[in-house]
Amino acid sequence: MSKDFATSWTKKETVPLSRTIAQTIHREPLKDRITKTVYSLNMVQHKLEDSHLRIEQKHKTLFNKCVRAQEAKDTQTAVMYANECAQVRKIVQTIITSKLAMEQVILRLETVRDFGDVAAEIMPAASIINAVKSRLAGVIPEVSMQLGSISQTLDSLVLEAGEATGQTWNAMASGEDAERILSEASAIAEQKVKESFPDLPTSSTAEKGVNLP
Repeated sequence: MSKDFATSWTKKETVPLSRTIAQTIHREPLKDRITKTVYSLNMVQHKLEDSHLRIEQKHKTLFNKCVRAQEAKDTQTAVMYANECAQVRKIVQTIITSKLAMEQVILRLETVRDFGDVAAEIMPAASIINAVKSRLAGVIPEVSMQLGSISQTLDSLVLEAGEATGQTWNAMASGEDAERILSEASAIAEQKVKESFPDLPTSSTAEKGVNLP
């Protein structure tokens, strides 16, 4: 680790007035900025958890209405509620995927904070946050906007680490790492949705009677 980077990591640097505004903005130590980013991500996680619980309750209500419509042989209404249930499940899967992926980002940032291996961990973390931000844009816009700000912070940390150490990193490898994490999170989320939500009723199951959740 270079002397310049060590200084940036552990203490505030005295910045001459002659330096550019961009340099002045980042006088706060990298370690402190990473700690704040982890805190922000944890707050986003809490919001996602709250949204998850609300949407699960919405699914339960829609599912019950679908069952009752099937029992009443109101096929058109049953199909409408079944389609809504399917959409809700997609939203839940997106939220679960996002939560799992962000858990990996938080773990990486905590590793960076403790051991200082900045760009090697932050580059894929930034890619993950960008992907999660896009997925949540149409689901929870407020969270997506927060992740946009966090993404900018991560990008600036990578650039600053590169300038301080003179190192370069393999962006393609980082992208592959991020894609692997997102794929694994998506597969786990899909399985969790299958386990958590009952199958939608069909005409035959409705005639036999279905225990409502």
